Amino acid sequence: MAQIIFSEYKEKIKKAIDTRSSILGINEPVSIIDGFVNQPIQNDLSGSFVIGGPTIPMVMLVGSHSGRVYYFALKALIPDINL
Repeated sequence: MAQIIFSEYKEKIKKAIDTRSSILGINEPVSIIDGFVNQPIQNDLSGSFVIGGPTIPMVMLVGSHSGRVYYFALKALIPDINL
């Protein structure tokens, strides 16, 4: 997997969010958290803590009024990115 630097994609992410904000359910000004989050996924719920395994790279936004945290899959925002 290629290394993806957040600062190199920040403007593309902002543009994707701005153009889709109404269909994404964002009804307030938001701030982008400067970095990616890797959301782990598992095939079963065993109660065990799993290190490693598949993840979904995500972007986080924080609502300026509500403090709500919005998570969006990076590939959904920028479909042509090579993950």
